[in-house]
Amino acid sequence: MSLRTGAAVSLALLVLCSLAPPFASPAAALPRNVAETPALRAEEKAAGFALLFNGSDLSGWEHNGKPGTFEVKGGVLVGLRKKDSAYWLSTIEQQGDFELRLQYRIRAHGNSGVFIRAPREGRTSQMGMEIQIYDEGPDKNTPDKGSTGSIYGVVAPRKFADRGPGEWNDLWIACDGDLVRVTINGELVNEARMSDYEALKSRPRRGYIGLSAHTDVVEFRNIRLRPIRAAR
Repeated sequence: MSLRTGAAVSLALLVLCSLAPPFASPAAALPRNVAETPALRAEEKAAGFALLFNGSDLSGWEHNGKPGTFEVKGGVLVGLRKKDSAYWLSTIEQQGDFELRLQYRIRAHGNSGVFIRAPREGRTSQMGMEIQIYDEGPDKNTPDKGSTGSIYGVVAPRKFADRGPGEWNDLWIACDGDLVRVTINGELVNEARMSDYEALKSRPRRGYIGLSAHTDVVEFRNIRLRPIRAAR
């Protein structure tokens, strides 16, 4: 590659990076298993992130109409589905275009997810969207529409990037207009335009963020949010 061509490529990459929301890189991953008080990094403060979970209580969150499933233990949001309880925890405020960063941990065969742009009524994963979290066990084959990192039931992830049960994972989700991007542990695993999928075309571009405790124990921590732009 010539110096002139190399310079042109570098300039093009710089322009593309300046237009796109920031996403994780492997070097930026948070500690995998060390408990950590929620805090923003310098780059996150500069980018406009704020803590969505304070590590102490459920301020800013609420269960959807039934007794709670989630509680705070040691700075971590712990969810365990109980009989006649709300299986998901919702933000009080709705969000439209945003970048969400968090860590999650599940047990073997665990099933969870993060709801985005979701309404409070109806089946959340079908009325809004759910970014799936699921332990498929050691014999993973080709990712499908129910694998971790999928837009559940609609768009399969490109690859598996999640760690095994009992390990913390970095999950970053960005919604920017029609575009939804999912990064797990520094790897971009899903990128889809809602208008390209019949099942997503009519789904809302604004709604609640939710955390699911579908089965067994699921844990979330270090939840941060950055609005990408004012609601349209």
